[in-house]
Amino acid sequence: MKKCDKIFLILTIILLSGCNSPRETPKQYLFLGHTYDWGAPNSDRIDRRLEQLPLQNYDQLWLGGDLCNRSSKSTATLSYLDSILGISKPTTHWALGNHDLTEGNLQWIESATGRKTYYGTYFDGLYLFVLNTNFNHPQLVSTKDDCPAQNEQYELFKGIMDTITTASHLVVLHHHNLLTDAIARQQTDMNLTCNFYRDQLPFSCYSDSSFQQQIYPRLVDVQKRGVQVVLVGGDFGQRHKGFQFRTQEGVWFLGSGINNSMGREHIPPYVTNLQRDSILLFERNIEKRTLEWHFLALDAYKH
Repeated sequence: MKKCDKIFLILTIILLSGCNSPRETPKQYLFLGHTYDWGAPNSDRIDRRLEQLPLQNYDQLWLGGDLCNRSSKSTATLSYLDSILGISKPTTHWALGNHDLTEGNLQWIESATGRKTYYGTYFDGLYLFVLNTNFNHPQLVSTKDDCPAQNEQYELFKGIMDTITTASHLVVLHHHNLLTDAIARQQTDMNLTCNFYRDQLPFSCYSDSSFQQQIYPRLVDVQKRGVQVVLVGGDFGQRHKGFQFRTQEGVWFLGSGINNSMGREHIPPYVTNLQRDSILLFERNIEKRTLEWHFLALDAYKH
């Protein structure tokens, strides 16, 4: 074989090897909601089953709030959460729940995470926005005016929704339920689904301030521009372990939360689902621009 023929053969093998390169390994993002341990004496621990998970193996950790029963009552609890969930890491995103702020301190949370409680970030070809749904919330007794921060969050989120075009997905992390029976065109009964339902949950201090009035129409516009919208809430687990609903406009609403650390001797009337808890795993293929999800049973320990 001539020297030039050998070189051509080698180049051909290299090119063919490149064409048959291994398939991309999907990124994995784990979502956990309503994670507190009912039996923790100081209301400062997450469900012990979650402590046993190899959380460091996931590319992203998405938290849907109510991490501990009193997540920010002390800085020690926040340090514990950082040691288990890595709340200070840029790959961990925490949408606050009401239990994260009850008897707590928002400034301590922001100091522990190094971020505000509402922000947007772009990675792996998708855009993630973290919402704080606790502003002016009826479950919290506020001693200050939430309007400046709530309106700032609204303006930030509105600006993103009005301009996003290149991302394949807009994922919105939140705690309190945002889907309403009206948005679902009466195909759902959210009173029997999420832990707390209020269809007029305030979203800003402007007039007509509910999510349904101010936000959902803009999300529909995002969907029409070819960006898949996925909202993921963590205030679940007491009535529904794993919830998903796709609206007629194509927007996905997902809900996932756990609750079975609760003792069985005194079950509150609002807890109606004692089936196995589940967690929510996302798989992201960057090259194909796909985002898939699966509800996985969390049954490593029996109660």
